Amino acid sequence: MLDLKGRFFARLSPPLPTDWEVEENLEKLRHLSRQRQELILRQIPAIWPVSNALCYSYLACAGSALECLADQQLAAWVSAILDTYELKGLHAAQNFMADAEGNYLCKLRGESGVELATLFHLQTYAQGVTGLQLRLAAAPAPSTDGETIFLPGKVARFACPTDNFLYYKLLLTFQTGLLQLGTYRLELDLREELAHELANTYRAHGAFPDQLNLDDFFRLFPKPRLAEDLFTLVEARRLLLWLAATFPGLWRDVQPLLPGSVEADRPQPGSANGCVAQLRHLVMSPSPARSMSGSNIFPALISTFLSPVNQVAEAAALTASLYAKIPDEAEPYQGMAPLPWLGRLQPQAYWQVWLRQRQQNKDKFIQGLALILAKSPPVPELAAVSPAADRQTSPEQSATAALILAPGQDNADSAPPHSPSPDQNLVTLETLGAELPEQLREVARKITADLGGIPPDYISAAQGLSGHGPPAHASSATDAGESLRQQFVYDEWDFRRQGFRKDWCAVQEKILPPVKSTLIEATLAKYRGQVLQLRKQFELLRTGERFVRRQTDGSDFDLDAVIEALADQRAGRAGSDQLFIRLRREQRDIAVYFLVDMSSSTEGWVNQALKEALILTGEALQRLGDRFAIAGFSGMRRTRSDFYLVKDFAEPYGAEVKGRIGAITPREYTRMGPALRHATHRLQKEEARTRLLLVLSDGKPEDYDDYKGKYAIEDTRHALIEAKAVGIHPFCLTIDRQAHAYMPHMYGEVSYIFLDDVRQLPLRLPALYRNLTT
Repeated sequence: MLDLKGRFFARLSPPLPTDWEVEENLEKLRHLSRQRQELILRQIPAIWPVSNALCYSYLACAGSALECLADQQLAAWVSAILDTYELKGLHAAQNFMADAEGNYLCKLRGESGVELATLFHLQTYAQGVTGLQLRLAAAPAPSTDGETIFLPGKVARFACPTDNFLYYKLLLTFQTGLLQLGTYRLELDLREELAHELANTYRAHGAFPDQLNLDDFFRLFPKPRLAEDLFTLVEARRLLLWLAATFPGLWRDVQPLLPGSVEADRPQPGSANGCVAQLRHLVMSPSPARSMSGSNIFPALISTFLSPVNQVAEAAALTASLYAKIPDEAEPYQGMAPLPWLGRLQPQAYWQVWLRQRQQNKDKFIQGLALILAKSPPVPELAAVSPAADRQTSPEQSATAALILAPGQDNADSAPPHSPSPDQNLVTLETLGAELPEQLREVARKITADLGGIPPDYISAAQGLSGHGPPAHASSATDAGESLRQQFVYDEWDFRRQGFRKDWCAVQEKILPPVKSTLIEATLAKYRGQVLQLRKQFELLRTGERFVRRQTDGSDFDLDAVIEALADQRAGRAGSDQLFIRLRREQRDIAVYFLVDMSSSTEGWVNQALKEALILTGEALQRLGDRFAIAGFSGMRRTRSDFYLVKDFAEPYGAEVKGRIGAITPREYTRMGPALRHATHRLQKEEARTRLLLVLSDGKPEDYDDYKGKYAIEDTRHALIEAKAVGIHPFCLTIDRQAHAYMPHMYGEVSYIFLDDVRQLPLRLPALYRNLTT
């Protein structure tokens, strides 16, 4: 026991337990071999700093757990214990480790199904397929409201975990298909004659809105649920065909998993319930095309159902045709059971989210435009420009142009979304006397896609708001005078257990208040010659050139394409005519985030050099036109990582931003991981071909608590890996008197540069940026 106790104490960090506590909890390990004891004790450094009580429970359960766990599975089991502890507390973690077979190994083998909470990458898949910022959430049946995709919390339909995962992917793909195919965007204003025909056929006094959403369409029929079920089946067939054509590999894998109909349940003709059940049976069949073509129960109905459908308006017209062929009888319609892989459509939920997003876009546009107008001289009332006049505008003017609703469309907040019509007037927002940043243009594009243009009351509201002060974000002031914006929570990487500490660090966004100083003028005067040189060099980078292969015409032959075409011809296939290479000139599409260390160790020359470097780089980038943002970071402990906003992507590089650069001063400690993750989060929102995260620091990450040494280095390294995983290129410029051995490991061999003379920084930073983006 003395030897075992000594080996246990050797792995502990203070505070140390008493002897009797150790002996009591090590008693269950005495009968194990020394090799097994070492295996169990090796996990102590990962558990003891988190919870002493959890560590004692681990010692009590580890021996029995190894009876079913393989030796190499112990570390992963401990990681799962720590995850359970941080998510659900000590009691839940103790219950989890008490049954290693049922709570861990069965899930590992997929015997208990697959849980949605473990499939983090499915959200990335949904966002990649749709291009939308979608969330995933658990619900009894699959559905979507356009913002969140709801899926079952657990799938255990199949014995194989891979099949359960594929079924999850199938459910998710169908919900994204509803959004991509526009199922909820039923724009019946384009098919007005259909709406009038339905109203006249089924409702003698049927007044209805000028534009119909999906729920309004169903209510045009005497039996709305019957119309809903027919429309759902039409869209389900369209989704199946879309899935087979768009994702043939996924379709091949999931076809055996589609739940089919049972032959004994096939309905008999003569009722609405029977007609719908027959169509449902055909859609649910594993091979719907073969089953549909062979059906002869309702030939007229099946023939209509098989009509080609490409748009949601066509699906609505086909629904009306099917409804007319359903027998009209006194028997009440019972309603169709939802398709298990599609669920029931949720048009009202989608509509509520859409209205909320519309209001948010309205608020963003009004506040953003008001902020610009507040800094611009007053302008006269807007004058509408006719479409003919707008055709003569330059490309720069048309880039900032927004559509205004045609007369009679002033109910912007209540009307459903619809497409812009060609007779709508245009107004050039440049007449406001201000250039719109890209972020505000994006909001304007969303409003235009929704309402057909920017309503005049949006612009008048922004003009009125700008006369009462700039519409900055609602905020409270901290003692230091910064404006508190919002708090974000991030995980932190714990290398000792090879897992994350969930929701561990709180990041507070703050805005640095600008200060008046002579820093800008002094810096520009000090580096006057270099500034002129930088401007000339950066002007040469405004456009790029690249060769585009496999074109139908060009300046030279594409040898690879020619060889493939000849091979195809000799094989008896038609060869491609895309045989050329063409030189294409492209505008730069770059977004860069400068993340500045504001820890106390940057006191003095380092802080001065950082500010001078940002000023010179800002002057060069303003001439170049690349989008860039600047933020600083500091803080103390995991509950307060401060993230100081100096310049956002949408802000112009003007006097206020320069004043904030002058306000960059040393603060507290260097907890780098949360700052990197938050900068990555903000940079991810920028649409750019190249996204660069440039970190300016004076050395090693460190905080007041246990965030130091290898722990801090590994967390920073993992945060940089996370940035690379989402398509962001991080690079660090480190200022220190000597290069440390940890730097290649933390940043990567080619992802950092070391400066031992801080006076080189103002000139090295612009040159470094030019090299990284060329």
